[in-house]
Amino acid sequence: MRAGVQLAAIAEATKLSRRFLEAIEEGCYQELPGGVFSTSYIRQYAEATGYDADVILEHYREWCGGGAQAEAREESKPLAVRWGKFVLFG
Repeated sequence: MRAGVQLAAIAEATKLSRRFLEAIEEGCYQELPGGVFSTSYIRQYAEATGYDADVILEHYREWCGGGAQAEAREESKPLAVRWGKFVLFG
């Protein structure tokens, strides 16, 4: 809202789920898929709103508990673990 951009417009421009955009805005990073997807979503959100992506990413990395090391740990997990709620097993 501070940037004067509606969330629906950001979702349309970035093709990101409104749910993920809301999670970024609220700092609820556990709702994001993790790893490079989360950092990519945050960068796209920042670009669309005019925010400094590095500031938001720093907050995200602090939330992860260790900056780049936490991100590397996340990326080294098997996909079924990283995407847990998005992967269906038959």
